Amino acid sequence: MSDPLSETALREAICALTRAKKTQQGFEVSLPQVYHTGQAVEVVVATHGDGFLVHDNSYAAMLLSSHGLKIGKKLAEALAPQIAAYGCEMDEFRVRRACSSPSQLGFAMSTVGCASRLVADQLLKVDQAPVRDFKSSVISRVTETVGTERIRTNEEVNGHLGSRYRVSITVLDARQARPLAFVEPVADRDAIPRRFKQFYDLARTEQYLSVQRVAVYDDEQAMAQGDALLMQEVGNFVRYKDAPVRFNEWATIQ
Repeated sequence: MSDPLSETALREAICALTRAKKTQQGFEVSLPQVYHTGQAVEVVVATHGDGFLVHDNSYAAMLLSSHGLKIGKKLAEALAPQIAAYGCEMDEFRVRRACSSPSQLGFAMSTVGCASRLVADQLLKVDQAPVRDFKSSVISRVTETVGTERIRTNEEVNGHLGSRYRVSITVLDARQARPLAFVEPVADRDAIPRRFKQFYDLARTEQYLSVQRVAVYDDEQAMAQGDALLMQEVGNFVRYKDAPVRFNEWATIQ
């Protein structure tokens, strides 16, 4: 048995957290870094002119938005010099950095990951928590109905197009042998593009064809009819106040 504290073992342990998948945007890379939510930091690497562009795909900004904290002009101005300290910039809510050669990509990915975490960590500095953590509300409601033993949170699944997703809530069957439903909270309109991509991909993944895809949206927020119709193309779009009806159905499925 190899020494778990050897140089080789430690290097392998940290490298095992790094994965790369080719997507339509470029390469999606999971870094050995995590946000305070426990989710892995992911960046996108793509060719850009004669060099490369690394960005966080606006994930940090979307994370703030999902918890009720918008990046307005004042916050953007406050963050700019902090992001610049990592050699990065924020462009249309994406933390990004350009580089000219492959040898610079490792450092570029690391610094974009750090700067993206810096943005997400603004949630830890808010004096008062948001009035409601919508994701936690949905998890609590599903758990109360179906039971803790049949709920898994933030489990990773692989999509048909090669991307990996952390499903917010996976509901298992009564035997806890297979997934019955994937549930994603949609706190506001900003979450629609990300959830549409996820459900579209999973809907075409053979092993998940029978798994229900349910997006629960916050009915305290304005939601355009077009957004609702878009989500209904790839799954079920359910108002928060109507969600218990769907959850009760799962509670009785054996």
